[in-house]
Amino acid sequence: TIMEPKPFLEIGVGKFLGIPIPIYIMMLLVVASHVLLKHTAFGRRAIAVGANEVAAKLTGVNPDKTRIIVYTISSVTATIAGIVMASLTQQAYAMNASGYELDVITAIVVGGTSLMGGNGSVIGALIGAVMVGFINNGLNLLDMPSAYHPIATGIVILVALILNQGSDIASWIKRLRTLGKARESA
Repeated sequence: TIMEPKPFLEIGVGKFLGIPIPIYIMMLLVVASHVLLKHTAFGRRAIAVGANEVAAKLTGVNPDKTRIIVYTISSVTATIAGIVMASLTQQAYAMNASGYELDVITAIVVGGTSLMGGNGSVIGALIGAVMVGFINNGLNLLDMPSAYHPIATGIVILVALILNQGSDIASWIKRLRTLGKARESA
């Protein structure tokens, strides 16, 4: 018989105080990412590079260095996710998470992150991920064929993008009206 490595399996299927260990890992990563992004100079630099690389460079930020650090952090979190996934499925297979790309993009967009960069939050991404989980679970409960899941996900992305763009358009219209009123009174 093959002996199972208990500590490794505990990462994916173990519980502490009745809560699955992957939830603790996720919450630790969410808190650390939120603090890094919103409460450190590096986070401000990363947001600046994402919003406008040229302007960030003019203020003294090194976009290449910032981007390398962001990609390194991303690879570390992907590694942690891979370890949790391997422990959960009890197999280490390079294509284990294949097909989750659309769900991740949907979670990010639904969470309010701009695909153009410079705008978004870790908490919003978490909320988006929970919503995508609810949507996928609902589709499964409705016994929707899995071939239709990407279509439903695409519709959610379109609605989120339209709502996001709608708020941008509304703010531009408000600015134009304010500018017009200022010109009339001048």
